[in-house]
Amino acid sequence: MKKGTILYGAVCFILGAAICGGSAAYAAEKSAARSLHTVYVDGERVELEAYLIDGYNYVKLRDVGEVVGFNVYWDGTVQIQSDEPYTGTAPEVDELDENMDIRLEIIRLANEERAKAGVPALAVNDALMDAAQDCARQGFTDHDTKYECLTALSYGYPHGFGSNLTVFGALSADHIASHSVSNWVNSKGHYETMTAARYKDIGVGVAIINGRAYCYMLVGNPNGYNPYG
Repeated sequence: MKKGTILYGAVCFILGAAICGGSAAYAAEKSAARSLHTVYVDGERVELEAYLIDGYNYVKLRDVGEVVGFNVYWDGTVQIQSDEPYTGTAPEVDELDENMDIRLEIIRLANEERAKAGVPALAVNDALMDAAQDCARQGFTDHDTKYECLTALSYGYPHGFGSNLTVFGALSADHIASHSVSNWVNSKGHYETMTAARYKDIGVGVAIINGRAYCYMLVGNPNGYNPYG
């Protein structure tokens, strides 16, 4: 919360379904009543919809964000932006720049595997990054070779490349990065693609669609050719 901001009283935040759907889901198995307690923020009284459950006041985190001044939104998990004003929605991000922290962590982990295999690290290639993210956003559960090749060409990568794809239920950002690389390590063909010495460049895409993570890795071979080029 902002420095100097005070919420008076015992206040608990409803996370789970209550924050995204607006219903007091937690209260379904508890005795709940509308709270009559007064809440102040920086000395000024504010109106917050609260429920008294087992002696605690429960309020929606999004309502606290609105009165205090930080953003809260839902994108499969509760997200808080402490340094941004409340909007209730996710910040607008260029579709090709989505999930960049996860994508860079996947690249770091992939290069760790290459180091273990005794081959040089892959360099991040912007064209392959954009192409991989485009492919991930399609929600493929199996490779579409033609789409992958044409997409790489359209984003400016004219050479040959290998591709890895994995799809699974998305949890935390760290889970997505580590689980995707683990899946590729534990699959002989995917591991060979990730650690082959002929590949020099890399691009990774991650899309989270309906609670599932779609992770693409494109590894470029400057000496290879694109069959659709």
